[in-house]
Amino acid sequence: MIAFGLHLYRAKQRFCFGQIISIRSYSICSFSSQVYHDIATHNITDGTGGLDASIFFETNREENVGAGMNNTLSDFETYPNKYVSRADIIAIATVFAVATCSGPVIPFRGGRIDANVAGPSGVPDAADSLDSLTANFAHQGFNVSEMIQLVACGHTLGGVRYPDFPTVVAGTGSTTVVKLFDGTQQFDHNIVSGYLDGTTQDPLIVANQTMASDTRVFGSDNNVTMQSMNSADSFAQTCSTVFDKMLNTVPSGVTLTDEITLVPVKVSAVQLTVGTSQLQFQASVRLVLASSTPTVTMYWCDRYGSGANCSGNLKRYAAPGGSQTVSSPISTGMGVTLKKYQFVVPIDASQSISKFWFTVDYGNGTTVTANNGGSDYVIDQDVVLWVPSMSRDKSVLTGSNGVTVTAAVKTSSGTPSRVYIDCFGRATTNYLPVNATYDLALNTSIPAAAGYTFYTGTATADFGATMQFDLYAVAANGTNYVDTYRQSGLIGVALAPASTVNSTTTGGGAAGASGAGSVRLGSWGSRLGVGMVGASVLLTLRYL
Repeated sequence: MIAFGLHLYRAKQRFCFGQIISIRSYSICSFSSQVYHDIATHNITDGTGGLDASIFFETNREENVGAGMNNTLSDFETYPNKYVSRADIIAIATVFAVATCSGPVIPFRGGRIDANVAGPSGVPDAADSLDSLTANFAHQGFNVSEMIQLVACGHTLGGVRYPDFPTVVAGTGSTTVVKLFDGTQQFDHNIVSGYLDGTTQDPLIVANQTMASDTRVFGSDNNVTMQSMNSADSFAQTCSTVFDKMLNTVPSGVTLTDEITLVPVKVSAVQLTVGTSQLQFQASVRLVLASSTPTVTMYWCDRYGSGANCSGNLKRYAAPGGSQTVSSPISTGMGVTLKKYQFVVPIDASQSISKFWFTVDYGNGTTVTANNGGSDYVIDQDVVLWVPSMSRDKSVLTGSNGVTVTAAVKTSSGTPSRVYIDCFGRATTNYLPVNATYDLALNTSIPAAAGYTFYTGTATADFGATMQFDLYAVAANGTNYVDTYRQSGLIGVALAPASTVNSTTTGGGAAGASGAGSVRLGSWGSRLGVGMVGASVLLTLRYL
């Protein structure tokens, strides 16, 4: 029995391949397949089910048969984290997949919540009658026209594979045979035009009539919907709209964010840490470039001393240590050029840093100050800092569980009553999240440096592909200091070369209001916009 709807396959051939999730090239059709099979659990009547990643617990069902369904799970395996769910990753992958194959840019919203158990069965079967197919889609919240649109838009990519579906595609032995739905490897309207003019080779039309589900669906309204989609523009617009609805089909208790759109300035990889004899600060800024390549400068204010909060207009500044042009299927589809600038600067511990911002000189008389809407990017504390250079990940070194975290605690703040890490992992092999807390102890074997003493502790649970954690120091008076959203994946990552620090009392734009706009993780918007992102909260959207 062949599952219906957007059940595509992951063939060994690479169709419309690209860096879908930034590190591996894959056939993209399985991404759009998996999203439909996930939302097929939705019940429009009681609001249960939908895009909630329950598909990870449902692949043993006959409706999810096929190599593509199981293989695609590994494509999403390492990307979920504390703030971005597997369900969000599935949605993002669909957006990227369509854009990679020259399709429209589908709107994306975040905030989906993962299910930790399987949902009810719901994927229609290709052998179902039209009445059954229509009722099934209606149960999921789609009317007849939307059913036709979903199937047509889903079947512009991929096809059917032998040996997964031998009743539709003929073959012998274990040799893979692939029959494309519309004969192309692009997101185009050939699936519509071929159906209307009779030239289609869609295996779910030309196969035996029992399995000719596309014939039944496409003609269910006397071809009205298919005729309305029979141009490149109308097909793209229709697919963008219906895919948007599909991606937003979530359980009734889930509230999604507003649409996440391209921002002209995006700050990421922000971290203050302790070096050998001084502090070290790093930050990256991604810009949408105009016709010319700009000169980018980072400015900051001291936290302590006579120049605290840029008193007397004293500002420090530095040039970037490196830069690179970056892209994604989304930026390519939008026709924009993006460039990321990396800054690594030494910071005198007696001065520290309170906030920072950037100036962008386009060389044509135009200079823009990127300062978080006038609030600057505020570093909210320097009492407790993660030291990745002194931390170790045993899973990388020995293959066993265990991440040893080293924290630096400011000596002048007094002896803390407790130092601990609150750890989280979502990219686990059983798809269930793990959360655990571990205390760190004073480590006298590490010499004090830059006015800090060091505490260490080991997180021993299996947190999956990567562990995120918040680092806490509790002062004697009960005050909590937090270094938020750190990632074990940054252990051992080389930084850009350190830049020379300069000082000025003129230029550099005006520092914004002191104490506003703290660079701590907040909403989805701040993680994917101009707030602090650690080092790529979400790899797939890091250049959005």
